[in-house]
Amino acid sequence: MTEKEIKKLKKRYDNICNTYVKVFCEKQEMDFEGWVGDTVGSIACCNDFFFDLHDIILDIDTNQEQGYIIDWYYDNLEIENKHINYYSYIKGLRIKDLK
Repeated sequence: MTEKEIKKLKKRYDNICNTYVKVFCEKQEMDFEGWVGDTVGSIACCNDFFFDLHDIILDIDTNQEQGYIIDWYYDNLEIENKHINYYSYIKGLRIKDLK
């Protein structure tokens, strides 16, 4: 792959990542503050929340209700040293179910 092709591929990737975040922030009525470490495709800062791009994509692709990811975010803050991923939360697992 040539350097020009790699740059074109990177630009497409950046555009797709930024589009997902834009759609997500519009859905959640949030402002996109930027990527942590300016690394597109990593962790997005939206208002005072930090979301992994994979969770953002999952939220959009599975058409979750507005605010559902926020519920998951706060539920994960309830109990120290216990955490569930967003996919499992969507499937019904809750922090209280962990032993």
